[in-house]
Amino acid sequence: MAKKIMNPAFLALNEAAEADPARGRVWIGLDVGLRSTAVCVVDSDGKVVHQCSMKTSATEMGRYFSKNFRTNIVMIGLESGSMATHLTTSLRRLGYRVTMLDALQCKRVLSIKRNKTDVNDARGIAEITRTGREYLTEVYVKSAACFEIRAQIIMRHRLVQQRVETEAMIRGLLRVYGGRVEPGAQSSATFRERVMQQLLIIQDQEGINMRPRILPILKLCEEFRTEADRIEAELEMLAKEHPVCRRFLEIPGVGAITALSFYTVIEDPTRFRRCDDVAAYLGLTPKISQSGEMLHKGPISKMGNRLTRTHLVGAATVIMSATKTFSSLKDWGVRLSKKVGYNKAKVAVARKLAVIMFGIWRDGTHFQFKTETVEPHRQMMQAARV
Repeated sequence: MAKKIMNPAFLALNEAAEADPARGRVWIGLDVGLRSTAVCVVDSDGKVVHQCSMKTSATEMGRYFSKNFRTNIVMIGLESGSMATHLTTSLRRLGYRVTMLDALQCKRVLSIKRNKTDVNDARGIAEITRTGREYLTEVYVKSAACFEIRAQIIMRHRLVQQRVETEAMIRGLLRVYGGRVEPGAQSSATFRERVMQQLLIIQDQEGINMRPRILPILKLCEEFRTEADRIEAELEMLAKEHPVCRRFLEIPGVGAITALSFYTVIEDPTRFRRCDDVAAYLGLTPKISQSGEMLHKGPISKMGNRLTRTHLVGAATVIMSATKTFSSLKDWGVRLSKKVGYNKAKVAVARKLAVIMFGIWRDGTHFQFKTETVEPHRQMMQAARV
């Protein structure tokens, strides 16, 4: 049960609010933990009104806020994290203005304090919420439907990773006894057949029966592949039914995983003013270091969602090396690879691919294989909508 605050700072705030309602405004910082959350409330002058710790529950926090501050809460701030999304969504549903700040940027600001404690972090987040939101990146909170799709993409990615690592472990165990499993197995049956063949050879030559140890792990690999294939089939069906992702699939090299990954990481195209901002958002633009007359462009920033960036680079690799259809994008990437190398060129193609996909989404157009047909097609689609 939330208790009524009776400390002198809170009482002084209420007295000031009676004379001038603007002086009764407060900003709240939350340092969210798995079980408990440190709360700090500051007024318009940056003075601490109240500090406490409570259970990480939107219901408990809502009771605390409504009982003590009611309508004079300007903004609630918290760092991005595993529990932050649920708290942000729930508190917004209760009617509060909540901003989720980038955790990496907050960490750099909060490191100014000599001692890192939950109380100090909550105080720092409250101050950032009050004065520094224009300098830090506010994290966009996606919808529940978007999170559901991304959960499937992440589960498939982890299952594929675990299968590859487990198969590599089996290969390594067999090599100790001279066994060699040929790479390139495209199905569980092929991999199992090759492993069983090596197990028989090892038993004949070395007299060692490894089947009791290898077969359970081999079965686990098959289950990883089966479950990953099931999720992938669901994602392919979802991408074909979605109108935006269906247009993404028209691009050579872009599959259902890449299309859905890009769609869910953006979700709302109106939050970007320019197409080029999407490439920076996904960490595909170079870092710039400038001091006086010195200007240095380094490697890509690798900010934003790592998995989506991986999908885009993978699609760019397919465009440059596996697609046989001509496109201006592929031609540009191949010519660039001769100047800067293949690895840098595929990242540049991924950056351009992200800009193209965003333009297709925003303008309601379709992928054009030649650059000179892009503008006429865009004008035609705009005229058709009018």
